[in-house]
Amino acid sequence: MKTILVATDFSAPANNAVDYASHLAKETGAELILFSVHKLSTHASNSLATTTHIDDLLKKKEDQLLALAQKLSNQFGISVRWELKKDDPILDLKNYTKTHPVDLVVMGIESNLIEYKLLGNTTTAAIKLLQFPLLVVPNDIDFTEISNVMYACESSYLKNSDQLDFLKQFLKAFNAKLEVFHVLTKDSEELNDIALERILDNILKDIDHSYRYVCSPKVGDGIKDGLEHFHADLLVMIPHRRGFFQSIFHKSHTSQMTVETRIPLLTKP
Repeated sequence: MKTILVATDFSAPANNAVDYASHLAKETGAELILFSVHKLSTHASNSLATTTHIDDLLKKKEDQLLALAQKLSNQFGISVRWELKKDDPILDLKNYTKTHPVDLVVMGIESNLIEYKLLGNTTTAAIKLLQFPLLVVPNDIDFTEISNVMYACESSYLKNSDQLDFLKQFLKAFNAKLEVFHVLTKDSEELNDIALERILDNILKDIDHSYRYVCSPKVGDGIKDGLEHFHADLLVMIPHRRGFFQSIFHKSHTSQMTVETRIPLLTKP
């Protein structure tokens, strides 16, 4: 891992994500990029705001980023640079990762790991786009050594080893153990367990890994159960079809579905 980008708007969740990303950069020897977007409000855009006023706002944000970059570089002993854009946070992030080598994007999120009713949130919007490896960090957790990683596997969509290359690199960087976790929602799925393990044993032959299966009519409930038993430091989910996250984090007829966890979520397109 050579380059880690962390999105920041200097909010509490973003500040926590910056701290987490800085620890990751220190552990892996990666360069850290502070990525911020200064978007003018509709009122400001429609007003007679002068170019000088806008330039002053941007200069203030640049000074903030420069000061933060210097602070993190001194504190963690890492290489830090910053990027400031002026359009839409998600659009700018998407365009930047298309034109620059970025191995991992880190973003903060408020409250529960994912609460899908917050579709307007920048982080949940980024998850929906999923054009890059994305690490979502809840705002109320501190960085801890990544020793146990739980991969919530959708077996029917696992086609080849390329899909797990990034995960393998991540595990090796932290010398972490992997638990492959699969929620069985139908009795017939049990017949595929042996085939799944045969495929993954070949892909993960140089990774310390194990398997766990849970029967549950709801995937989200099964994942929550797995997290409680494995004591994972990181949850990994790799959606392979449109609507995957909607099927897990959705508003049911009876209640709001959330995964109540205090660990980061790593997603990979």
